[in-house]
Amino acid sequence: MSGGRGFRYSPLMKELYHAVADFVKKDFNWVVYCITMLVLGICMYINYSPTVDVSPFNLGGGFIPRFSYYSILYGGSYFLTAFLCANGSSVKFLRDWKFWVLGACFVFIAMIPKLHIFRLVQVREYGWNLAEMVFASKCHFFIHQMVMALGGLAIMKFLFHKWAVLDFGFRGDWLTLKPYFYVLLLVAPLIIGASFFPDFQQAYPQYKPWNFTNVFDLAIWQRAVLFEPSYATGFVAVESIFRGALAITMFRIMGTRAILPMASFYCVFHFGKPAGEAIGAFFGGYALGVLAIHSQSIFGGLIVHLGVAMLMETMGYLHHYM
Repeated sequence: MSGGRGFRYSPLMKELYHAVADFVKKDFNWVVYCITMLVLGICMYINYSPTVDVSPFNLGGGFIPRFSYYSILYGGSYFLTAFLCANGSSVKFLRDWKFWVLGACFVFIAMIPKLHIFRLVQVREYGWNLAEMVFASKCHFFIHQMVMALGGLAIMKFLFHKWAVLDFGFRGDWLTLKPYFYVLLLVAPLIIGASFFPDFQQAYPQYKPWNFTNVFDLAIWQRAVLFEPSYATGFVAVESIFRGALAITMFRIMGTRAILPMASFYCVFHFGKPAGEAIGAFFGGYALGVLAIHSQSIFGGLIVHLGVAMLMETMGYLHHYM
């Protein structure tokens, strides 16, 4: 690639950089941001420390324990950060019923897959063996996540369109989206480097077909080809909720204060994955939220998010077979 071509695209990359930098300058508050980091640090310690026992929640015990746990984790991270962000804000969103109602609904939609309700397929009803149920369950989780997210947001738009502008950013053009491919190229070396750590290789790929035999008479490569598109659908759900609903829509209600609560929620949403990924989710989610507001589109974030995820999956396969 010639130097001229790289230079031609630099203004678009600079635009993304300045969009994030200008937003941080406008929104940054030492007290709010430091307390948020402290709270997230405590949450990460509780979640990742082997000495802290969260078994009283008994997540396998049914709907009520799971609902209680995720309400505290997800709802608590979002609304506590929003409460902190209200300090000094010119937008009095805590007095606006739309903040509370829409925020709670968006958090609940994100929780649905974790609650094991409204399932599309009941894998235990088909007489499949354990390996087949594992494969079907993993594929189902991400497809279910997308269906519940898009369905839930559509229902909300139908119910609340008279009182609030619910814009989830389903738009985009090539001029707006092409810088995100260069962002993806910039972060790719970091992903490749991280893939050499043991916790990464333990987590990726998300479904390890070599650990299972006798799965619908499918070869390992066939299961990989079926699983990865299913896995990809989950990112449509994530971007729709976090960058569409909690960034673009809530920005109309909360102003710039919409981004930090979304990023905090997005961080704890990654609990269960490697700790470094959860930390990165905060900063990445923050940046993607700002850029979603800047472009009024979630598709740029989807390009980066999905590209990173597929690269992580690919590196997981490569480390296993090489």
